[in-house]
Amino acid sequence: MALPKDPRQKMINIMYLVLTALLALNVSAEILNAFKVVDNSLKESNNLLSVSTTGIYSNLTEMLKDPKSVQKAEIWKPKADQVKVLADEASQLIDKLKEDLKKEADLQEDGSFKEDNIDAATRLFDTKGQGKVLYDELSEFKTKLLAIDKDMAAGIGNKIPLNLEVPKSASGNSGTGDKIKDWNTSYFHMTPTVAALTMLSKFQNDVKNSENMAASFCISQVGAVKLVMDKFEPLVGTNSTYLMPGEEMLVNAGLGAFNSNVKPTVTIDGRGIPVNANGVAEYKFNVGGTGSRSMNVNVTFIDPNTGESKTTSKKVDYTVGAPSGVAVSPDKMNVLYIGVDNPLTITAGAGSEKVSAQFSGGAITKVGGNKYIAKPNQGASGEHTVSVMIEGKSAGKIMFRVKQLPSPAAFVGNLKQGAVPSANFKAMGGVIAKLEDAEFDAPFEVVSYRIGAVSSDIPDYSPVDNKGSRWTGAAANLVGKLKPGALVAITDIVVRDPGGRTRTLSGSLSYNLK
Repeated sequence: MALPKDPRQKMINIMYLVLTALLALNVSAEILNAFKVVDNSLKESNNLLSVSTTGIYSNLTEMLKDPKSVQKAEIWKPKADQVKVLADEASQLIDKLKEDLKKEADLQEDGSFKEDNIDAATRLFDTKGQGKVLYDELSEFKTKLLAIDKDMAAGIGNKIPLNLEVPKSASGNSGTGDKIKDWNTSYFHMTPTVAALTMLSKFQNDVKNSENMAASFCISQVGAVKLVMDKFEPLVGTNSTYLMPGEEMLVNAGLGAFNSNVKPTVTIDGRGIPVNANGVAEYKFNVGGTGSRSMNVNVTFIDPNTGESKTTSKKVDYTVGAPSGVAVSPDKMNVLYIGVDNPLTITAGAGSEKVSAQFSGGAITKVGGNKYIAKPNQGASGEHTVSVMIEGKSAGKIMFRVKQLPSPAAFVGNLKQGAVPSANFKAMGGVIAKLEDAEFDAPFEVVSYRIGAVSSDIPDYSPVDNKGSRWTGAAANLVGKLKPGALVAITDIVVRDPGGRTRTLSGSLSYNLK
């Protein structure tokens, strides 16, 4: 501020500055000490809360190992973990703000700072916007904490101490006159540093108290459950659902008792299957192609007599038969490959002129008599059916696995990698890719690759890119310079399969020219 030239006005301004400084210093040592006493008490309380809450988390971990409590602990331990993450994030932010506030108040190497400074808190929380950061963090902590579980929210929602309302003034209003104070101004505007630190410890105490209440609720739910059989279902099974005249049917019947709170865990062939409200798992799946099959069913439950976790296992055998008189046989492979013609032979107990077929995974074409070509669509990987019709009426369905073609092997001409004559190598003219030991023709197109070499004439390995199968441009020039003794590497080989899908081969080629 520039001082006026008028001596009288200059004196008035100087006196105003001096008065303001005196008012700023008018924070008695007794008041500062009182704030320090409260802050130390809050810190001690926070430490005790941390120890208590840590014990709760440890007990929940131990409950996961106890057969009597493991099922409920598996539900409530993850929720307690969410509580811990939220509380740690809020508490760590407050610890950082405490350090930042001390730095604003001229923090020294010995840890001392200006405890009575009334500008540091204003700068940090108002000018630098950290007050809004703190408010948003505390508000988010409270909201997310109560959203973890609706029962927990109902149980502790009205009890947690974290209150983010603007405190009322002595007159009963949230401000003075017509100007309403905001939350940040109420707590940190022109507040001595030691008082602002105490307020931060108070909010930290609110967070830790809230965490302790939520964690206590979680552990109370683990021990609050009784095993009561309150659901009953008739269990009926037969040895078969399809029999021939004169065959014998076996029926097993009984009553299953279930607990709606502690449900069994069911896996079928290692896959977890959810259970319904009655504790029963329902699993539907396509049985696939013809032949004998089996599945392993495991049911894990808590023994109500001992409280121990037990598992029962059963192997279920079943057979998928082919419709009478209908046969669909692949002529070459037991799977159908995408992008190539897959020959099939279809017979259905009727003249071939009356038989037609459909393929759920792509196109199927009759090429004559009982011979067909199936061509799966791109993206049809998985299991698909060939449906056989006689005079337009369904005669049966046969399941086939559909897969992408395996990756081909790459060669320089007809040369496998290793030691080869340099003249033969150059004469090949480029790189090809083909399936080895394939039952059908599946031409792969080489899209691109990189080729590099090291020899007495080429001391530095600097691979060059080549487009297409044949050597061109820089690649052709490099190959033309090669002499016996050169080491050649071909990498990053990209090919396109018959279905138009490109892929990069996992391996590379290396040749030692002689």
